[in-house]
Amino acid sequence: MSNIISLNSDGICMSNGLTAVFIDVLALVGSRLAQTEDEKRLIVWLAEKDQSVVGIGTVGFDIREMPWNTERFEENKRFMLKVIEAAETGTDWNRLGYQPNEEMIFPALKKFSELISQMTADDVDKNAAKEWLGAAESDDPVLCGFPKCERHGALLSCFGCHACNN
Repeated sequence: MSNIISLNSDGICMSNGLTAVFIDVLALVGSRLAQTEDEKRLIVWLAEKDQSVVGIGTVGFDIREMPWNTERFEENKRFMLKVIEAAETGTDWNRLGYQPNEEMIFPALKKFSELISQMTADDVDKNAAKEWLGAAESDDPVLCGFPKCERHGALLSCFGCHACNN
C-alpha cells in the first residue's frame, strides 16, 4: 500500500514509511513556525494523517481538501511553503528519534512544494474544510487552544502527537 498526495491529476506517491516521515517533519517544523489559527489548523490537519491510528495506506489526500482560509489563501500558501523549505533544511529533525532518509524525503518535500505553489484560491475545496471543522468535538485540539506535545513540541491532533505515535 501507499499514499498519494495530489493536486488535480499531479501528485506524489509515497510508501507508508515515507508518508509517516513526511508528516513528522512537516508537523514538527510547522508546529514551531505556526503563529495564527489558520497556520495551526493546517498543521493539525496534516498531523491527523496518522497511519498508526487510522491505518496504513489510508492517509493520502488532495491538497485542495486542506483547511485553507480562502480570504487569506496567499498568506496560508506562503506559510506552507516556508514550512516545506524549513523541513528541507533538516530543521527540527533533532527532535525525532531517527534520522530521515534524505534521498527519499527531499524529493517528496520538493514535489509537495511544487503542488502547493501551483494551487490557487479557486482550487480550495471549501466544503472539505467546513466538514473537517464541523466534525470537531469538544476535546479536539483545534477547539482547545492548540496544545503541543511536551516531548516533541508538535501540535497535537485528535490522535495525539504524530511523532510519538510514529
